[in-house]
Amino acid sequence: MIRASITGIVLLFSYLTVQAGAMSTPRLNYILHCQGCHLADGAGTPEKVPALKQEVGRFLEVEGGREFLIQVPGTSQSALTDSEVADVLNWILDNFSREQLPVDFIPYTTEEITHFRRPLANVNAVRNKLVAQISKTETDTVLK
Repeated sequence: MIRASITGIVLLFSYLTVQAGAMSTPRLNYILHCQGCHLADGAGTPEKVPALKQEVGRFLEVEGGREFLIQVPGTSQSALTDSEVADVLNWILDNFSREQLPVDFIPYTTEEITHFRRPLANVNAVRNKLVAQISKTETDTVLK
């Protein structure tokens, strides 16, 4: 009986290892470090956690938005390395907000993350200012 249990555990561990290996590292890091709050589909939780889906790419349209994505608490204070953060941010942008990316989008680099990675003193104030700039930019574009 014990031998069968050990064999089952070994088989389950082997299966899970193969499944994890089949995932890209950025996706796995999203699952482990971001999905708990932003959800599997990037939808977030209204009034609590901002949506990434069809939203996060808009921050790249305004001055300071690119740095903001590096400085939000979940990014700046994560246990991920700067290289892993760059990979996860690029994965998030590509998978949740590809249509909102600027045509001249340049993927994040490790060096960029290293340069800007520090927590914001007042994330909500900065976010609100950027969201207002995004809205104005989008309104101005529609009016042209």
